[in-house]
Amino acid sequence: VGPSPHCGAMLAPQAAVAPSAAFALPRSSWPSLVRAPGASVQRAPNVAGVEKQVGANPFGLSVAALGVAALGRLLRPRLSRRGNRSSTRGGGRRGIALAAASTSVAAPTDLGLGVGPEELVVRGPIRPTRTGRKTGVLLLNIGTPASTSVEDVRDYLSRFLADDRVLEVKPKFLKSLLLQVVLAQRPKGSAKNYAKIWDPKRGSPLQFHTEDLMRALQKELGQDCIVRMGFSYSEPFVSDALKSFSLAGVDEVLLVPMFPHYASSTTGSVLANAYTAASEAYCTPYLRVVPPFFNHPAYLHAMRETVTADIGPGGRDVDHVLFSFHGIPEAQCTQTDDSQKVCLQRQNCCAEVTTANRNCYRAQCFESARILASELGLAPDKWSIGFQSRLTLRGTIQWIRPYTDEALADLARKGKTRLAVLAPSFTADCVETLEELGITGREEFAEAGGKELVVVPCLNSSEAWVRGLADIVREQLAGATRSPEEAPATKVRAP
Repeated sequence: VGPSPHCGAMLAPQAAVAPSAAFALPRSSWPSLVRAPGASVQRAPNVAGVEKQVGANPFGLSVAALGVAALGRLLRPRLSRRGNRSSTRGGGRRGIALAAASTSVAAPTDLGLGVGPEELVVRGPIRPTRTGRKTGVLLLNIGTPASTSVEDVRDYLSRFLADDRVLEVKPKFLKSLLLQVVLAQRPKGSAKNYAKIWDPKRGSPLQFHTEDLMRALQKELGQDCIVRMGFSYSEPFVSDALKSFSLAGVDEVLLVPMFPHYASSTTGSVLANAYTAASEAYCTPYLRVVPPFFNHPAYLHAMRETVTADIGPGGRDVDHVLFSFHGIPEAQCTQTDDSQKVCLQRQNCCAEVTTANRNCYRAQCFESARILASELGLAPDKWSIGFQSRLTLRGTIQWIRPYTDEALADLARKGKTRLAVLAPSFTADCVETLEELGITGREEFAEAGGKELVVVPCLNSSEAWVRGLADIVREQLAGATRSPEEAPATKVRAP
């Protein structure tokens, strides 16, 4: 309530009570605000002559009224001084008169705060309830260009690469110069690659696969949840998804980064974006997060079903299996190691997941490859690992090794003529899987002497993945947690 002598009129035009009257209730009037238990409903005139209904329950009413009265006594000196300064206009005398009149009030009154006649009436036992409340499930991903035009691709890349979690270059002026060079050259080539995999009717594969998964997951989870999708750098934006939850009356939201492994440029980026969008809402939503699920049984089961369909039991239909993960700069791995003694600091640093490298992307990739190889029944010499999609920038940034393109050529020269390649770090097919592996990768493999490159599709919206993701979501909503000891693991060394 402001100090203006007219604020009472603004808050309650029908009562037009000066603040000095509203807050100047003396101690002697407090008992009149408390009604005995079981007392009948009364009507009593307030200080402005307006009748108010008093509820039968005395406790919530009396505590609230006494609280306002106590606050009034604390504020009265300030308001009284202001009233004295306005006494030449009659305001001070009017406030004193009204304050005196308030001592004879026999029941709670409208103190000019806009309190309705029923707002202080307790109508039954007070207990929390979740009846009818739903939880939002938000599928998070980076995004995709709006079309294959060079302009749209440049617009998307400018937002994507501007994220410091995606492209870490310091100082800022150097990154600005670097972005100008990249955005002047890369969009044209990227637009051609997107055009190769763009669906003529549905558009971006990443977009429509995510839409299909969203609808299937909604059906699987039922009416207790509302499932939405949100991208960081393209429509539908995360901020729009959060607004749609609010309009639907949903305040609790489970964030689901669609990346099995943690990396600052993927999981970290989409979560930071979602946190920022949530913080800008006046009524901030209550957020929970699905952690990396690279070793979750539901994810592993879905991967096993998808991969086995293409390589056969034990990989008998192919000569070799290459696990190709998206690459990241080495610095994004070393920065996750607080000890600075393990990650990329010694040989076989990713042979197992430990406390020091638990958030290291490369360590998690090696761990998931070991587990998947075991789940698929692959012999130790029948599988290997590579990292793709590196942005070379003329060698200024070192990316994690080994490289997928080099592994494809090397395996072909070693006589692995029928090779299967799968991308466990992608849950939905996109330009990196469909073009980089499915088109360019096949060409590179054939040039090196290979005969057939079997590109295993991503999980997309397969039935196994819909069921698996629903299990992961339900587990998080139930508050269940999985310690590293509960996750399946193998004790073999990284090849």
